[in-house]
Amino acid sequence: MSGLAAAHILQDAGYAVTLFEQEHNPGGRANTHKRDGFIFDPGAQYIKQGTPDSVSFITDRFSLPDLIDIAKPVWIFDGAGHIQEGDPIQNAEPKWNYRHGLCMLAKRMGEGLDIRFETHIAHVQQTHLGWNLYAAPDQLIRSFEYLLITLPAPAAGALIRASHLTDDLRPQICSALAAAHYHPLISVALGYRPRPINRPYYALVNTDRQHAVSWLAWEHEKAPERAPADTGLLIAQLASPYSAEHRDTPDADLLPEVVERVKTLIDEDLPFPFFTDIQRWPYALPSSKADAENLNALTMPHGLTFCGDAFVGGRVHLAIEHGIIVAGQFIALHAPA
Repeated sequence: MSGLAAAHILQDAGYAVTLFEQEHNPGGRANTHKRDGFIFDPGAQYIKQGTPDSVSFITDRFSLPDLIDIAKPVWIFDGAGHIQEGDPIQNAEPKWNYRHGLCMLAKRMGEGLDIRFETHIAHVQQTHLGWNLYAAPDQLIRSFEYLLITLPAPAAGALIRASHLTDDLRPQICSALAAAHYHPLISVALGYRPRPINRPYYALVNTDRQHAVSWLAWEHEKAPERAPADTGLLIAQLASPYSAEHRDTPDADLLPEVVERVKTLIDEDLPFPFFTDIQRWPYALPSSKADAENLNALTMPHGLTFCGDAFVGGRVHLAIEHGIIVAGQFIALHAPA
């Protein structure tokens, strides 16, 4: 999302921008799955209200009739499974999403941009003219005057270590990126028929980090389109220690345990779900951040820039805002005299 935002700001300023995306859709963890009549967001759950810049992107420049504000509040629970009402101030803020999934914003922002999907960049090479991008050791994709990297910090560091840089930049960049650390996250979708009991809340969030479940959402509460008639879909996102411990646990072994934990937490005798989906995010939420100001002060004069969640945290609006800010800094530095 940070790269999409930055691309539009740069394109507005007259730059010719090309984006390379390893997946077949843009947006990173602002992602949506569609299976068997269900529409669900396995990563980011909704967009919070941020600065006027990000709000304008969502409600004006890239507005869609699909945009919704999730009506019900988020309640909280502790390690013992005690559920209570959430923060009324936070619940009064918008919780934006889209009827057909959070991916709708990324797709809308991708319109009008030159995006090369399913393209893996193996390494880059710094030259006196700019940057060469390679898909393999000897497979040059294209050369560019400037390069903006928006990968999660571990992936960005791996790319830099595999690349050819001059001016002794590599160790300094890698050291700066190493300050960012990410929590892993396993997201489990559970489809039920009939629909689970109606609740006064849309989702539950664990506040003391003492429960195996960090987030539990009634996905069908977002919009009628999210689930077939008489069915319901719960999204259980597992806490980072539990996700790390079960990183390699087979889905068939993980699923029954998650199902029982969900039933116990909400005290509802649910049948075994007839639909399931498990998504494993190795880089879900930054637990510590890198310093974008110092890193870009080092690299931007060389035509290399960084932005994204590694520097601001895992919220969608923060990623958008950072893309806008960094693109503006780049334009100010490289504007003709």
